Amino acid sequence: MTKRIGIVDTGVNPWHSHVRGRVDGCRIFVDDGGRIREDGDFRDAVGHGTAVAGLVREGLPDAELFAIRVFDGAGTTWPSLVARAILRAAAEGCDAVNLSLSVDRGPGAAVLAEACQAAREAGCLLVASDPAAARGALPASLPGVVSAVADDQLAFGDVRQIAPGRFAAPGRPRDLRGIPRAGNLWGASFACARVTVHLVRRATDVSGCRAS
Repeated sequence: MTKRIGIVDTGVNPWHSHVRGRVDGCRIFVDDGGRIREDGDFRDAVGHGTAVAGLVREGLPDAELFAIRVFDGAGTTWPSLVARAILRAAAEGCDAVNLSLSVDRGPGAAVLAEACQAAREAGCLLVASDPAAARGALPASLPGVVSAVADDQLAFGDVRQIAPGRFAAPGRPRDLRGIPRAGNLWGASFACARVTVHLVRRATDVSGCRAS
């Protein structure tokens, strides 16, 4: 059974060599009038979401990816946008939603919590990054959301459960040709993608199904 994975991030470049394959998606943003809007522009001008998608594609090569861009050009997003993206991913039938991001508590936090609960009730696995400096950050600290932390003492393919609903994995994306690891991105975002892949694959093994 083919899995569908939602990637809520800076967008995805579907033509990147690490991502090639089926990618659909949308952008959720605040317009000049302060209203939440949606369009089909999920292009990634930053590269972060594409690096996350590359890890997901490596671990789940047959998965369908649904990219939801929630960051603006300045790298800013809001709990209300993330909430809308989670609900959109659930409506698209995503089996899992990768949230390699964190937002501060404040206005919109209750809406985000409600969206996570609704998505979980719809059968979505939610995995969110939990940067060490952002304890209590959303959505990783919400009930039922799996949190992921970076631990580079682990081997590249290793994922370990360190507490109920909390996992650790290496915080590196896939290697890029010609760029040393020290010069590449790093952080809980990429541990999150590895945990998402691990849990989706484990659920598939338990169910006795294989991706096709």
